[in-house]
Amino acid sequence: MLDCHGTFIRNPCGFAEIISFFRYSFFAVSVVNENPDIKSREKGDDRAIGIACRLDSPEALKIVQFITDFLLKRNERIAYETRISSKFIRHFARSLGDMTTDNTKFVISVGGDGTVLRVCQNLPKKKIPPILGVNLGSVGFLDESMGNPESLKLDLEKVLSGKFCIEHAARLVTRIGNHILPVALNEVLIISSKPSKVLYTNIMVDDQNFTSSYLDGLIISTHTGSTAYALSAGGCLLDPRLNGFEIVPLNPFAGTGVFRPLIVPTSAKIQIKLQRPRLNGLVIIDGQSEYKVSPQVKITISRAPTDIKFIRFHSQLGGYFDKVREKILFSRKLADDSLED
Repeated sequence: MLDCHGTFIRNPCGFAEIISFFRYSFFAVSVVNENPDIKSREKGDDRAIGIACRLDSPEALKIVQFITDFLLKRNERIAYETRISSKFIRHFARSLGDMTTDNTKFVISVGGDGTVLRVCQNLPKKKIPPILGVNLGSVGFLDESMGNPESLKLDLEKVLSGKFCIEHAARLVTRIGNHILPVALNEVLIISSKPSKVLYTNIMVDDQNFTSSYLDGLIISTHTGSTAYALSAGGCLLDPRLNGFEIVPLNPFAGTGVFRPLIVPTSAKIQIKLQRPRLNGLVIIDGQSEYKVSPQVKITISRAPTDIKFIRFHSQLGGYFDKVREKILFSRKLADDSLED
């Protein structure tokens, strides 16, 4: 869903490399328009611009310094996430959880898709500021800007001029019994706590029994995650105009019946129980955090009450397919090139 404020009204456990490679993803945006919510500091808007980055990357810290210099020249206030603030002489520290639209215009995430996922997991539950991802990694599905000064400068000028769109990405909230887990942007992964043991799961959708199956695990994926781990595991790409989530099995045992990926509406409530006695499971959120779950304890997954907002510049649905071709289907091009040689 787009909100353009004008004409027009998403490697844990040692799986194979290709699964790790496609863990990260993106959700498409359509139209570019003037956005009045974020402009260069004017009309008494004293909100800061938040900055987060990979702490273990000298390149990321270097880009943050470039961003700092650029913003200070334009009299913008800066709020570094707490863990990086000590790296800079002029700094004001603010935890990601305290960065709301009341005090933060938008958040710049410098690193890669993993950094974006971490930022999304730590931002507040309400009044979430938009995110501009700056890619320094190898994939960068979630990022919008390249990590070189020339293009980054142009992109920041666009944002400060309000020339961008807001992309809304639906997320998943998971409950283990009465315990609420962090919100997932890409996917919720459920696997056995013992890699050599398979799970036996019962799955219900909106209180209706769907299936029971032996399998290595389950992926519950958002639109955004459909280009990530879910795709590597045999799921399908979800057209960004659809409002749906995807249930993808990991290596289901054929003896318990054919179990293929299932697409459900975002309004659906998915309930899962692990049925094997004495075999615990792990629930993993976006590859960032994991939680133990005991047999017969209900796992409930549904749409989170708030979406994540991304700053985007490209236009029309073609931008989605362009990125899919560039980031996912490039292997076909490499194969074709090798045949030509």
